[in-house]
Amino acid sequence: MKATTVLFPLFCLFLTTAACFGQTSMEIGSSEIIVEEQPSIWSGSFAAGLNGKSGNSQSVDMNLEMNWVRETDFSKTDLLANYFYSTNQIATVTDRFFGQARQERKIREGRLSAFAQTAVNWDRFKNYDYRIALHSGLSYEFIKEDDRFFTTRLGAGASKEVGAVIDDWIPELQLGADWERKITDTVKTYCTVDYYPSFKNFDEYRVNTNAGVEFLIDWEKDINFRIFAFNRYDNTPPAGNVSSDLDYGFALAFDF
Repeated sequence: MKATTVLFPLFCLFLTTAACFGQTSMEIGSSEIIVEEQPSIWSGSFAAGLNGKSGNSQSVDMNLEMNWVRETDFSKTDLLANYFYSTNQIATVTDRFFGQARQERKIREGRLSAFAQTAVNWDRFKNYDYRIALHSGLSYEFIKEDDRFFTTRLGAGASKEVGAVIDDWIPELQLGADWERKITDTVKTYCTVDYYPSFKNFDEYRVNTNAGVEFLIDWEKDINFRIFAFNRYDNTPPAGNVSSDLDYGFALAFDF
């Protein structure tokens, strides 16, 4: 699979952000027309980072991430897509994409929700074409305040490494949590962890971790400087692959 094939859905998702902004409503009075702008129920960010070296050695590192969140009194939609690419004067050393969609339906408008989740992981250097994972279960908001939130989830599903030597569906348990804390008006930290042990053997498991810290550098345009780490860990990787795929670095994040 070429990198352009992976970037295509990412840029398609980026182009749809224009549709995520609020709509306007019009009220006609007796002598004037009043136009009120309704706040958008969509929010999110686009982050991009690029590092390069030249001289005796040459290298280029690029990372892109899009995140959308749509929340109402009854449901929440969370979409994530990121891409990492790195090359030097000899060869491409990193070329991978991760995408995830999670839909939550609040139960009786409370802290408890039912969720369904789909995730796709593609890596040019893996011994399979891509991994797809499907999970569902329950999530619970322990904390939800203006400056912090903490959510946990418990579910079950299965994953499949398409194109692998053994590409059977593997039933899995899911234990996850989302945490975010606004330390000051300009500094925010966040962390998301999902643990997937196999139902067949709990000694076989996967862990996805996404964590970072953001510094607000432009109030008017909502631009943040982000330091991040994104890791996909599989303690039983295919032959010839390592257990941990860790991407870390810096990026500028534009909130909308």
